[in-house]
Amino acid sequence: MLRDSTLIFRNELLLARRSLARMGLEIAQPLTWLLLFAPLMVGVMKDSPEFMSGSVWMVMTPAITIYLVLMGSAFTGYKLLSDLSTGVLERMRVTPASRTALLLGNVMMRVFQTALQSMLVFLVAWLLFDLQITVAGTLLTLVVGALLTLTLTSCSITVALLAKNEPIFTTMISTGLLPLTLLSGILMPITPGLAPEWLYILSRCNPLTWVADLARATFTGYYAFQPVVIGGVILVVITVLSVWWGTRTFNREIV
Repeated sequence: MLRDSTLIFRNELLLARRSLARMGLEIAQPLTWLLLFAPLMVGVMKDSPEFMSGSVWMVMTPAITIYLVLMGSAFTGYKLLSDLSTGVLERMRVTPASRTALLLGNVMMRVFQTALQSMLVFLVAWLLFDLQITVAGTLLTLVVGALLTLTLTSCSITVALLAKNEPIFTTMISTGLLPLTLLSGILMPITPGLAPEWLYILSRCNPLTWVADLARATFTGYYAFQPVVIGGVILVVITVLSVWWGTRTFNREIV
C-alpha cells in the first residue's frame, strides 16, 4: 500500500509541476496573508494584556500557517469530484493500486503543499520580523500542520464522496467550516480577557481551538501540559478517526 500511495503522490506531483501558474498562486497566498493581514492583527493584539509586545508575531506566524492548512485542505474534495466527473478515478480504479492508496496518495500531495507553504511563511517572517525561531519549534509546528492537513483532507474527500456534486459539497463544507474557524481562535486567540465567557467556553469545545493552541505552543517553545499534551492527544485522535472514516468511505463508495 505504501508503494502504491507513493506512486499516486508522484503522479500528483508531476501534474502540479505542469501548472506553474497554480503553483505561483499557492506560493503567493501565504505571503499575502503574512504581509497584508498579520500587521493588522498585530496592531490589535499588542494593546491586549494577554500578549507581550514581543510575542505577537510569534503568535500570529503559526496561526497563519494553520489557517492556510484549514482553507487549503477543506476544499480538496473539489479535485475528487473533478476526477469523478472526467473519469480519471474510474480509470485509476481498474489498476492494481489499492483503494486506500488512491486516497492516501492525494492526501500526501496536500500535506507536501501545505508544508512548503508553511516553511515559506516561517522563512519570510524570520527575515522580515526577526523572529526568534528555533529548529525544534519549527519542525514540531510543521508536524502539527501535517497532521491537521491529513485530518482535513481526509474529511474533505469523504464529504465529497457523500455529496457527489459540487453544489452540495460546497454547502456542506462552508456550513461546517465557518463556525469551526471562528470558534477556533486561529487568527485572533479567544482568551478569557478578550472574549465573553460563553464564547470562550464554546471555543473550548472546538477541537481546532486546541490544535491552534498546540501550534502556537510548539512554535514559541511553551511546552505546558494543557496546550501540548491535551492538544496533541486531541490532534492524534481526530487524525486517526478522520483517516479511518475516509478510508472506510472511499473503499465503500469507489467500487
